[in-house]
Amino acid sequence: MIIAMPMEKGYPVFLARGKTFYGKVFSNNGIYTFQSTYADKKMNPLPIWIVTTPINIEKSQQRSFVRFDVALPVLVEYVLNNTDNEVTSFKLITKDLSGGGLQVISNKRIKVGKSVQVTLDIPGYGVFQMDGQVVRVDQPQEERQLFWVSIKFLNIPNSMRDKIIRFIVRRQLEQRQKLL
Repeated sequence: MIIAMPMEKGYPVFLARGKTFYGKVFSNNGIYTFQSTYADKKMNPLPIWIVTTPINIEKSQQRSFVRFDVALPVLVEYVLNNTDNEVTSFKLITKDLSGGGLQVISNKRIKVGKSVQVTLDIPGYGVFQMDGQVVRVDQPQEERQLFWVSIKFLNIPNSMRDKIIRFIVRRQLEQRQKLL
């Protein structure tokens, strides 16, 4: 079997022949984990691994997507409190993006659990509007009023998620090509 060569911090991962490894495959039907053995590699025309037929294949219920560091403009809107319908909106920048959500950089703390509306402009793919929920807020430097707000997409149509994933994969391939 042939798979794309894994990368770590922008560099190809090399294994010794005969080395066993574990992998994941993402499909419309779920996430599958497997075990395989590294046999060989080829660098041209694209870097690939040649591996043995996977064994110990298991379907995983976890909903996990690759996160990709990317700075894109995003509008985050939410109701300030439950007693009135006053909506506040912030023009922010993404820190990373995945098929399951995104992380934005904000100078305001947004409460974990808060329902938000996200409008994201993805170059070449269009403007996406989706519901989300704040699942984590980090303050990387205590002395600065700067927060990393993680938002999980809710009820996102598969067609929209697929376009986000295609954008991420395209950007990853572009980065890999620059390294070669």
